[in-house]
Amino acid sequence: MTPTPQEINEAAALIRLRERPGVSDRRLLLLVEAAGSGVKALEAQGEQVDLLGEPTSPAPVSTWVHEGMDVIPLTSRRYPCRLKELTDPPPVLFLRGDESLLSRPAVAIVGSRRATGVGRRAAETMARALAGAGVTVVSGMALGIDGASHRGALEGPGSTVAVLGSGLRVIYPASHRPLFLDISRRGLLLTEFLPSEKALPHHFPKRNRIIAALVSAVIVVEAAERSGALITVDHALDLGRDVFAIPGSVENPQAVGSNALLKEGARVLPRPEAVVEEMQESGLLFELRDSGVSSSPSSGAGVPPELVKVWETLTTEPMEAQEVAELTELPLAQALAGLSSLELGGWALRCPGMRFRRA
Repeated sequence: MTPTPQEINEAAALIRLRERPGVSDRRLLLLVEAAGSGVKALEAQGEQVDLLGEPTSPAPVSTWVHEGMDVIPLTSRRYPCRLKELTDPPPVLFLRGDESLLSRPAVAIVGSRRATGVGRRAAETMARALAGAGVTVVSGMALGIDGASHRGALEGPGSTVAVLGSGLRVIYPASHRPLFLDISRRGLLLTEFLPSEKALPHHFPKRNRIIAALVSAVIVVEAAERSGALITVDHALDLGRDVFAIPGSVENPQAVGSNALLKEGARVLPRPEAVVEEMQESGLLFELRDSGVSSSPSSGAGVPPELVKVWETLTTEPMEAQEVAELTELPLAQALAGLSSLELGGWALRCPGMRFRRA
C-alpha cells in the first residue's frame, strides 16, 4: 500500500525525533502521546516538518516510498495493534510486500542459525503445515531455522513475514538474496531500521521483540544455551504469548536451550507434522475453513459456532475483555479464551490493555 502524504510527513517527524540524543523508543512514545503526533511533538521542540519533509538521514521518506517501500508511522491507523503492546514499539515500520499479512493469524518459528538437518526439516514441515491452514509464519530471516521456516511457509497457501535486523536496502545474510526477493513478492519484509542501515549485533534483540509481539505463539525448534531465539521467548512470555518447543537430542548442543524451555514449562510439540493438530488441541487454533481464509474476517465468515456470540459482541472499537465477558454473560476466563481463538483465526485484533476489536 502507498502511504498517504500525512503518513509520510509523520514518519519524517518521528525519524527526526528518534535521531535526537537521549530519545529512546520509549521516550519517543511518551512524547508522541503527550503531543498527539510526531509532527506536534517536533513542533513543541521548536522544529517544523514540511510535507514530505526530509529527516536527517541520507534520503527523504518520499524517496524510499518511490523505491517501492511502504512506511507506517506509530500514529497511523494501519499500525499493527499487537506492536502497541510493547513498552517500546517501533516509531516507524518499513515494509515491502503484502501488508495484509499483519492482520492475519500468525505464529513464529525461531531457532539456531547453526541448525542441524533434522532441525531445518522440522521447521520447514511445521511452516508448511501452518501456512496450509492459512496461518502466517513469522521469523527473522537468519540462517538455519529462520530460513527453513520462511521457505516452508512459501510452499503453502498462507505466507510468511520476515522481520529484519537491517534496512530494506540491505540483504542479510547475503546468501539469502533469492529468499529475500521471493518473500518481497509473495510475503512481507518488515523492519524498524532505516533502509540503508546495516545488520548490527544490537539490532537483533530489538528485532526479536517485534517477532514476539506480532504472533500469538512462538515455536522454538533448536536453540543453543545462549541462542538469540531465547530472547524472543523472553519477550513472548512478557507479552503473554504461548511458547512451544520441539524436543532435541541431549547430545545436540543446538538443543540445550530449547530442551531447557521444556523443563521450564514450554508446551511440547513431539511431532512437527502435527503442529496444527497440537495447537487445535491446546485451544490456540481452530480449524480454518476455506471460507474463513479467503473471505474478509470483518464479515464473520468462517467463525466457529461456539465463538459467534463473542464475535458478534465485538465492534470496530477496542473493548476490554471484562466488558465482553459481561455482555456475553460468560466467565472472564472463557471470554478471554474465545477472544484469543478469534484473534488466531483472524476475526479479531488484540489492542493495548488486553482490549479487542473486530479485524
